[in-house]
Amino acid sequence: MTQGRRTLLVGMMLAVFTIAFQAMGLATALPTLMASFDAEALYPWAFTTMISGMLAATIVAGRVADQHGPTLPMYLGFALFALGLVLGWLAPSVWVVLLARLVQGLGAGALNLTLAVTVAHGFSPAERPRVMALYSFCWLLPAFIGPPIAAWLTHYDWRLVFATVLPLVAVAFVILLPGLRQVQSAFHPGEDEVGPVAVWPTIAITVAPSLILLAGQPLGWWRLASAVAGVAALVWGLPRILAPAAQGFGPGIPSVVLTRALQAGSFFAAETILLVTLQNLRGYSPTEVGWALTVGSIGWTAGSWLQSQRWLRWHRNSYITIGALTTVLGLAGLVGYAWFPLPLGFGLSAWVLAGLGMGFTMPSSAVAVMSLSSSFEQGRNQSSMQVAESVGNSVVTAVAGGIYTALLLAKPAELSYSAALAMTLLIAIAAVFLSLRIGRIRNDLLA
Repeated sequence: MTQGRRTLLVGMMLAVFTIAFQAMGLATALPTLMASFDAEALYPWAFTTMISGMLAATIVAGRVADQHGPTLPMYLGFALFALGLVLGWLAPSVWVVLLARLVQGLGAGALNLTLAVTVAHGFSPAERPRVMALYSFCWLLPAFIGPPIAAWLTHYDWRLVFATVLPLVAVAFVILLPGLRQVQSAFHPGEDEVGPVAVWPTIAITVAPSLILLAGQPLGWWRLASAVAGVAALVWGLPRILAPAAQGFGPGIPSVVLTRALQAGSFFAAETILLVTLQNLRGYSPTEVGWALTVGSIGWTAGSWLQSQRWLRWHRNSYITIGALTTVLGLAGLVGYAWFPLPLGFGLSAWVLAGLGMGFTMPSSAVAVMSLSSSFEQGRNQSSMQVAESVGNSVVTAVAGGIYTALLLAKPAELSYSAALAMTLLIAIAAVFLSLRIGRIRNDLLA
């Protein structure tokens, strides 16, 4: 690896670290934040609004990156992410907090997509698995230090969780800039014209998760109408957004995209429910709740490291299937933990197992799509995968949040939490079966 690419890698890793530090810290603070506004019922919206923003930004950033290169969407991503932090820091009401999460999502979506495109253009096929493994390692340190720091800051004022990330954003941007410019200078768009962003389909799939989440609110017959409208928006909008190579249920990219969408959706939805299970049902402190995020990242990082090793001689599709199955086992353990009075160690062990599965699948699916795409399709196909993932995250989180909210006052108290987690388990099982349709994808580390 040349010195220029090493510098680029350092900058990208710091950007990932910044996003991860904020995500881990704020997830720890959110239950306290929502309680401070007496808005516990709006807790799922803090996740859905951010994911909706990520959806819209990912769609637009993929088209822009293929047509103009990664620089412009990267600049906008940093700017929007920083603006979201400022809004959250100064928010006078819960509604401004939700707006801040939406703006943060726009920034994070643009950054995540552009970083993936930069990996595809800046590194060789043999280097990509290791780069994606380093991405996961950059989530590990924030998982250790983010939750306890956020819990400590929340003890004084949850607004500090937003404010303290702003210097990290500035430093990450400055370090990343030279390497990003080198990739941009070598970028040449393909001969095929990149079509414009489909505005109405983008709006449809952006608002669909919110419509589905509304179905869990006490709105009478409007609940059914909202659910139907949300599903209809997805069915109509997704085929008009996804790249042709990512559509359908066939082998290769379509099945990789669907598997990742369902597995990631089940994992992140389970994370939102696990946090309130620990704090609201079991009575653990924000610091103790934050350790749940830490141990999950340990498993994720271990899986990501394993998939980058030459001595583990599996094909890329095998990593994805084994990862999906491992996440199923972990989520099954969480359902049992929410329903039965099991020790905290059991729940955290299950979460490590779920994270291990994600560590296998997430980098392997990204590398698989890179391998199956031409150099001029990287933005569109990576965008399609991240859009599908964001849809999976938002929809499964919305459904889980709707179940959690609808049963929040039901007896026994465990019903709300275990039912929501059981739904995520069913989605994860579906991901296993979809992964079996991928077909063999070679492991470039073994070439």
